[in-house]
Amino acid sequence: MKNKIVVSSITAALSLSSVPTFAEDNTIIVSANRIKQDVNDTLTDVIIIDRAEIERKQPQSLVDLLANIPGVDYTKTGGHGQDASVFIRGSNSNQLLVLIDGVRVGSATLGSKAVSTIPVAQIERIEIVKGPRAAIWGSDAIGGVIQIFTRNYRQGQYRVELSAGSNSTLELDAAVGFGDEKLNTTLIYSNKSSDGFDVLASAEPDKDGYENESIAIKGGYLASDVSEYDWLFQSDKGETFFDSAFNPDSAANVTEYDNQLWKFGYTLTAGHWLHSVSLSGSKDSARGFETEKEQVSYDFQNQVNNQFSLSGGLDFLYDDVSGSLTQYDERKRDTQSVFLAANYVGSTFLVDVAIRNDDVEKVANETTSNIGVGFRISPEHLVSLNYGEGFKAPTFNDLYFPNFGNPELKFETSENLELVYKGQFGDSRLTLSVYETDTENLIQFGPNGAENIGLAEVSGIDLTYQFSTGDFNHKITADNIDAKDGNTGARLIRRAKNRVGYELNYVQDSFDWFLQVQNVGKRPDTDFSTFTAVELESFTRLNLGVGYQFNDELRIQLNINDLTDEAPIMVTDYNPVEREFYLSASYRVE
Repeated sequence: MKNKIVVSSITAALSLSSVPTFAEDNTIIVSANRIKQDVNDTLTDVIIIDRAEIERKQPQSLVDLLANIPGVDYTKTGGHGQDASVFIRGSNSNQLLVLIDGVRVGSATLGSKAVSTIPVAQIERIEIVKGPRAAIWGSDAIGGVIQIFTRNYRQGQYRVELSAGSNSTLELDAAVGFGDEKLNTTLIYSNKSSDGFDVLASAEPDKDGYENESIAIKGGYLASDVSEYDWLFQSDKGETFFDSAFNPDSAANVTEYDNQLWKFGYTLTAGHWLHSVSLSGSKDSARGFETEKEQVSYDFQNQVNNQFSLSGGLDFLYDDVSGSLTQYDERKRDTQSVFLAANYVGSTFLVDVAIRNDDVEKVANETTSNIGVGFRISPEHLVSLNYGEGFKAPTFNDLYFPNFGNPELKFETSENLELVYKGQFGDSRLTLSVYETDTENLIQFGPNGAENIGLAEVSGIDLTYQFSTGDFNHKITADNIDAKDGNTGARLIRRAKNRVGYELNYVQDSFDWFLQVQNVGKRPDTDFSTFTAVELESFTRLNLGVGYQFNDELRIQLNINDLTDEAPIMVTDYNPVEREFYLSASYRVE
């Protein structure tokens, strides 16, 4: 860790004068340690995006919600339905674990989740945990964890929303809840289509549109005061047209995907003990690659006293890629995992400790740990030091892809050290994180196929400052990320070194509006047509949204993205998203 940066940063934060009470919203988060915790008691840097923020910003895809989140960067290869990559704290896009209601999703062949296929209409809230959480969640959580919680409606609640906008985009979202005090079920349907625009600058001009359709059924049954069941089924289907420099026939360049998710869970509360068992599965199918996952999980928590709790559990994961067109030498594998954690929340000291062992069939066995120690300088100020380990198991493509795979590959592994400060100053709040991550045995493809030859070194600082002035709520974010190849010293491509953001929200009576400014510094890239290094220009995007609530049920909203038509290029040779207009009308009883 760069000690001078850490000391100077935390000293600057502590030099601010303090005034009464720490955050009193009592927001609960579960993704940090796999148990319910007050967000003020978490030692790592976490971000929560709630439904109110989602509706206010009216994002066209999941990654649009990630703008101005310090430490989280993203790129798009064209429009909203095209491929997108998410980089948390400079890590690779495939070193991010994505969960939906606790269920692991994504491709075991490509190694990541196609986040552009996740329907925003299904999302109730998002929890983002920055930094490695392998000791809690296992493989892939090197950069961090994004957990998505789907919507839940009660009897008599319903919602219908229509929206239209640029590039002939049309969207219909509908949801309804029914049941009684013990049994409730939510049914959600969404359909979205767009003509899109020409994606690849060097290809024959055409429109690369997309269409997505999603349906979800979610429910729960309260069997008694101490036991309950829950279930979820979600199906997402769609197609996206894209351009390819290797295939000029645009009509043939279409990706069809078919993703499914299901879960059945049972929770029992017995005194100080909480037990949870779940059976879940997912299917990820696109571009000739298909992954089916099945998982059995058992979690427990023992609240020993008001300050100390023990938790842990077992995970059994089964990956099957037999449905892929590629003929792999091995098509199935099991992963068996066990973890144990302890959490202490005192008036002055806080401690998080976790250890986990993952045994991945035909690959390796890995033990990882997380250790965090926090100190409350006062009820309003918390400083924590966290150490975390992460790993990523090789994908089936890495291991067995014909002529390129290497069945002798090892895990990618990481170590992270992080210093976090969280402080409350009256109506304002500051979060500051300084961190360093080293990742070894990165898998890279060369003339001899896949090899563990990569090394990444990342250091950075994240800052979020929120405050209010009258009816106006302000948020200022900033980060500086130095992500480089440990072997060559070159900056890792497509990660911006500096980003600054500002958001202003105003709500009064029936009228509200927001302003979002996003400044992204220069980022390195590679022109793969010539295999030469290029540098993409910095940009500043300005987004604006205005809403009017006619009554308790009816609301209209206008959003303008990239108001000044900056049209930033995020990936070399791919045309950017230009200024957009979206108008929506919703009728709801909630």
